[in-house]
Order: sequence, then C-alpha cells, then structure tokens
Amino acid sequence: MQIISDYTKDIRTKKSVPGSYEWWYFDAIDHNGYSIVVIFYEGNPFSKKYIQALSKEVNHTAEFYPAISISVYKDGKPLFYSFEETDPEFAEFSSEEIFGRVGENSFTGHQVGDEISYTLELNQTLPNSERISGKLLFSSKSGSGIRSSNFNQESSETHIWNLIFPKCEVSGELRVGSLQQESISFKGTGYHDHNFGSEPMKESFDEWYWGRYHFDTSTLIYYVMNVKGEWDNRAWLIDQDGSVLALDSIELEEHGLTFFGLQSARRLKFKGEGFEAVLQKDQLIDSGPFYQRFQGNVLATLNGNLMKAEGISEYIKPDRIYSKLFWPLVDMRIKYPGKAHWVQRSSKLYRWTW
Repeated sequence: MQIISDYTKDIRTKKSVPGSYEWWYFDAIDHNGYSIVVIFYEGNPFSKKYIQALSKEVNHTAEFYPAISISVYKDGKPLFYSFEETDPEFAEFSSEEIFGRVGENSFTGHQVGDEISYTLELNQTLPNSERISGKLLFSSKSGSGIRSSNFNQESSETHIWNLIFPKCEVSGELRVGSLQQESISFKGTGYHDHNFGSEPMKESFDEWYWGRYHFDTSTLIYYVMNVKGEWDNRAWLIDQDGSVLALDSIELEEHGLTFFGLQSARRLKFKGEGFEAVLQKDQLIDSGPFYQRFQGNVLATLNGNLMKAEGISEYIKPDRIYSKLFWPLVDMRIKYPGKAHWVQRSSKLYRWTW
C-alpha cells in the first residue's frame, strides 16, 4: 500500500485497468449520539454488475459503476441506510478540482491559506420513500493536520491510501425520514480519506481492518492488512499539531463469528513509545457477508496520562464479494439502475437488511 497525506491529490485518478476502483470516504460523530458515514465510489468494488462485467470484458472499467452509500446512526443503531449505484451519466468526478457527484449528492473541497474544508450536499430518496437531505461542512484550520515524514510512504503498491483529515470539525443540518422527518443539527468531529486501487480488491489483500478514534487532542488511526497470508500492521497517533507517533505493535484478539460466517477480531491492542491502548469494538452497526462496521471505544495511556476515545472501525474480506451464494443478499442492499428490488420498496423489509 502507498500511504500519503496530500490534499492536492484528492482528485479523480485515471482508472483504465478493468477492476480498478476509487472511493472518497467521510465520517463524523456528533455530540448528541448521531453518526454518519458517506462514501462516493467511481468503480463500486461491491457491485455484482461490475464483477459480472469483468468476466464478460464489456463495460468493465470503473467509470461505468459510480455509486454512493449513506449511513446514519443514532446511539449506535441505524437510522437511515442507502447504497445506490447509478448510470454513468448521473455521476461525475473531477481530475482537476476536488469535486465528485453521484445523483444529487456531492462533495466539494476548498482551500484558503492553511484552512481546508469540504462541503457535502446530500439529497437521496429510497424506493420506500424514506430520504435524507441537508449539508455538512468538514473543516480544519490546520490543513490536512499531518506534517511528519514518517507517515508518507512511497511505493509501487497497487493501492493508494490518502489520509486528508485525520480529525476535523463537522457542522450542518440534516433531515432524515419519510413523512415525519427527523431534523438533526449536526456538530461534532469528523474524518476524511481517499482510496484508489488499480486492480480488483481481492487481488490486493485478503482481509483489511481499519479504524479511527478521536481523543481530545489526537487521533488513533490504524490498518491491519492480510496480504497472501502475511500481515501488514500500521497504526499512528496523530496529534492536533500535526506530529505523528508511529505505533510498533498491534495485536488482534477475541475473534467473533457472525451469522454470515464472517470472523473478525473484536479487540485490538496497540503499543508505541510511551503509548498503550486497548480498542474494544462495542457495537456492530453494519453486518454483511463480506463487510462489518463497528462503533467502539479506546482506553489508552500516553506518558502515564489516561485517555479515552470513541470512533468507527471496519473490516472487509473482499474475496467473499465474488461468491454467488451472497449475491441475493447484495441485491437487496444495493439499488442498481432501473427497477428497485422488491425488498427495497418496503420500509420494514429494507431495515431488516441493515
């Protein structure tokens, strides 16, 4: 994996190789128990249609499969979920400016001096008439917030991870629901990164753990990647002044088995110079046959000082995406162009798929 932190490279990457993908990820947790995750895709790596196209060698490049996923949680429970793949004419991603759009949802990046901000505009309606609308501002007065050379790692790897905001302020207004919409005045802490893969995800890694947890003045960010049976473990404690402490030890513990047969660690331990932490994934907030999302907590000590943090973790096992056994379940969750799946037209049944 090539690891960078460069706002200027948050633009669209050329993806001429079949199976390539790119996503722009945003998440935030506010002070009243709400959290949100929004991901814009060009080349949806979870798309059954994209996988089928690869075998047929027709329309088998990323620009034919743009998508967006939006998840809103309240006190760790799903409040709204949408995952829609659109026709290419309803999406655009700029290779010159920081801008992306899928349907009526968009992100736009701005920089004035050292301050970097992103505006997310959301307007998404589900086949069951539930919808989300509103605008969120992700902003940081200290730019990307990373100034240490031990974070940027150049390589010829096929996956690029660009960490733009390890921590930023998020504010805005959202409305969620159907006839009786819930109004959310969002004010909290957020995160943004950008991923690019030049080959199908399952060719790059077998398993991938990722997470970010915000302390008062710093953020713990990690990934643990299984590449052909060998583990690549990376974690950093990034301070609000931009300094980076690279952590040299990560342990995975307490593996749990889900209904879909997916097994992942529920506890992680970290060690670095003067730093120790235990991360407990307390709530499984999104579960599928190849993917999990958790909200959790970290208890840590830094130079003898006790710290606590809450945040979001994810786990992916990408080879399972290619198993036709799970495709009927995927069809229930992802809205493809054309007629919606009958489950998606029912509020009760679609919530069951969350």
